[in-house]
Amino acid sequence: MTAPDMKRLWWYIPVVLAIHNCEEALTMPQWMSVHLWELREKVWLMDELQFSPKQLYLSLILVTVVPFLLTYFCRRGVPAQRKNAVLLTLQSIIFWNAFMPHIGGVFVLGMYNPGVVTALACNLPFSVYLFNRVRQEGTVTDAVLRNCIIAGLVLYLPMVYLNHLIAQAITML
Repeated sequence: MTAPDMKRLWWYIPVVLAIHNCEEALTMPQWMSVHLWELREKVWLMDELQFSPKQLYLSLILVTVVPFLLTYFCRRGVPAQRKNAVLLTLQSIIFWNAFMPHIGGVFVLGMYNPGVVTALACNLPFSVYLFNRVRQEGTVTDAVLRNCIIAGLVLYLPMVYLNHLIAQAITML
């Protein structure tokens, strides 16, 4: 089997994320109804957040649709390193998402948490594959890739909270 060409490979970013978000949508409402108190007790960042099923589903829809739109706009027209950097930053946010709530959650809570299976089986391996692939093909420079990975780390929590707050505000309308 041959590796997908780069033009097609960029589209795997939102597709792999959508698979991950499906796991969360299927498992998180029930899990949160049972374990939210433990999460709030052990992770101070969770104290102020509200998690209604409606808000959760809207959050997941937003974090699924926006990457598809971003990929669409970045793949239109002439390929450019700047567009590739935007998509690599998006993938870097997804990469860090595998560690912060999912893998970290297993260690902090000592149990399964919604999304950990696809984070380990899909998001993390795809991130590593994509980062290595763009390095091998010279799609971006090593410095740009490093900056995208750092940017993803810096943007991760603000983006998660912003998405959560937008979904929360919309569900209150």
